Amino acid sequence: MPINIEEVKNKIHNTVATNKNDLYNSNIYWSQKPYNICDILIESFSQEGDIVYDPFLGSGVTLLEAINSKYNRIGIGCEINSAPVFLVETLLKEYDVSKFENISKKFLKKIKELLPFYETECSECGSKGIITSVIFDKKSRESDIEIKTINYRCTCSSKLHKNCSEEDILKINVDHKLKNISDDILIANSKLAVYDNQPISQIFTKRNFAVLDEIVGIIDELEGYNEVFKYILMSVLHLCKITDKHSNSQWPLWIPKTDCVEKNIVDILEKKVKAFKKTIIYLNKNYSCSKNYKIFNKGSQNITESDINDESVQLIITDPPYLGQVAYSEYMQLYKSFLNLDFNIVDEIVVSSAPSRNKDEENYFCLLENVFEICSHKLKNGGMFCMYFHDSNLDVWDKIIGILSKYHLKYLTQIHIPKSNTLKNIISPKKSLNGDCILFFVKDRNITFEQNGKEDMDEIEDNIVRQSKFLVKQAGALSTPELYDNGLMEILIQNGWLTKISKKHKSLVEIFEKHLKWDSKISKWTL
Repeated sequence: MPINIEEVKNKIHNTVATNKNDLYNSNIYWSQKPYNICDILIESFSQEGDIVYDPFLGSGVTLLEAINSKYNRIGIGCEINSAPVFLVETLLKEYDVSKFENISKKFLKKIKELLPFYETECSECGSKGIITSVIFDKKSRESDIEIKTINYRCTCSSKLHKNCSEEDILKINVDHKLKNISDDILIANSKLAVYDNQPISQIFTKRNFAVLDEIVGIIDELEGYNEVFKYILMSVLHLCKITDKHSNSQWPLWIPKTDCVEKNIVDILEKKVKAFKKTIIYLNKNYSCSKNYKIFNKGSQNITESDINDESVQLIITDPPYLGQVAYSEYMQLYKSFLNLDFNIVDEIVVSSAPSRNKDEENYFCLLENVFEICSHKLKNGGMFCMYFHDSNLDVWDKIIGILSKYHLKYLTQIHIPKSNTLKNIISPKKSLNGDCILFFVKDRNITFEQNGKEDMDEIEDNIVRQSKFLVKQAGALSTPELYDNGLMEILIQNGWLTKISKKHKSLVEIFEKHLKWDSKISKWTL
């Protein structure tokens, strides 16, 4: 099928990217990509009945959108960890709304019996109130805490605050013998704020760890739809642990030391259970006709000819791991103790600072090359390979483009997709590549790839400076990722300059700083 890549880029440019609807609202996954951008790629680069493959399944957006009834493609995904596989496979089972509502009523009735864990004496009327959240400081690595504020509700008012009593201290430090969950030891990794021999219970209050133990027992005893309620519990575990006041920690195993927050798990689950009805309605509407998919639970570097036939895939859409930016398998430890969903740290393609793991940059690029080689074998000649990728490091770009070109994946272009600020971008806005970027490749058996442009370094830099100023002049001001994605990287790659410039400059920011003006108020470059 003929490809008009500029038309596709215009569609993406004119689309407000989102990963929010009644399906994707049901769970949170790190770096989840916008489903409506994925839709454009599927519509543009494949036809009904074609195979769409994602070697790094993650939250399953590529697979889920491919097999949506409106597209009716064949979706194939590969994922090393059990939690994402469980997430997608649970969503794609058939559910009856009325049956779910009946079981939900029983479940909610049972978990409300746990509310005495959160009882506190009302300072206004003296009756029993229910704690909604507790603000406290941690005194040490252990569970010794200093309660600052108790937020609660009572029959006399829905929003009340009080200081703690001795009874409140005893309740948050409840002594509970585990029956349904395990207190596993986490993998030590200073980058993830996990210390040696740290049990997972240390990222929860004793009360919430006890409540979770009881909830897992309730789910196990349900008659039907157990997996749905495990899925719902999985979707809120990050809120059940000790978090900050904004509940927006990007590190699932990290906890703050001051202004820590303990939330009422019963309240959180009740809202999520009621909201899941919308998810079932959405699934029944959009996935009733087509569930033609396959998921492999292993490293994508281990995909074989018997798994996926060579030259059978029309389109690959994927978001590979970016060096050490997200330690997915180590994050999955959050789910092991409660849901018994295993994680794979052996086959993971990542750079990890954990002392117990042999995961350096050399290992990362070796395994990633294995995956890209297999992807090329599976992709039809003329098929599209669409990859999310962001890194300011030019040497990393050179390695990635070089590997893909080696296996007949020809770079065409790329486009920037804005999104809200991440913590990394707020801390280091100049060098961080905020937002998403999609790189477009086509499989071309006749590809010839040269990164040895004849121009000298002065000429290359002059071209980059001239194009940077042109882009900024047109837009008024641009961020670092916008400059990278909206022309500069394409110029470097298409002209064969990437290897040469990566040997002199770590990033293009070094050039921007000499020839553009950084406006810290808007975190953008100007003339």
